[in-house]
Amino acid sequence: MEKLDIQKFRRGDENLFREIVDSYGERLYNIVFRIVRNVDDAEEIVQETFVVAFIKRKGFRGESSIYTWLVRIAYNLSINSIKKTKPTVELDPRLSSGSNPEQEIEREEVAQRIDEAVKELPPKQRTVFTLRFYEKMPYKKISNLLRCKEGTTKALYHFAVEKLSAKLGDLY
Repeated sequence: MEKLDIQKFRRGDENLFREIVDSYGERLYNIVFRIVRNVDDAEEIVQETFVVAFIKRKGFRGESSIYTWLVRIAYNLSINSIKKTKPTVELDPRLSSGSNPEQEIEREEVAQRIDEAVKELPPKQRTVFTLRFYEKMPYKKISNLLRCKEGTTKALYHFAVEKLSAKLGDLY
């Protein structure tokens, strides 16, 4: 997405907002799904993220990118959702590759084990791991997003990787 026209965004320009949803919806879904581990909850949280962003658009100052702001909203909504309900492991049907049945079953088993291991991480470690590993987000951006020091973010990622390595070491 090209540089955001903050004034148009604050005025509630529908075309611009539609472009934002189209540009970032799938990426937000991937992050949220990896945090909440439930397809329906992830879809609902992403929709709620855009509703909240639209309602609070006048408060967006442009100090961070719109994507970072949206991720922060989605993260807060995801954590609130986790606190309300016990998360369940669910494979995302969008990740199916359509290969031969034996490979698909093996892939699903591996994905299930990874999902279970990631689900067991504390929420902050799970979030840092998701943003760093899957979204390739820099530590500095993650630390700004989570409002913690960069060293804390690196430590959270390190501990997440350690726990996942211990739990999934036999896969590799």
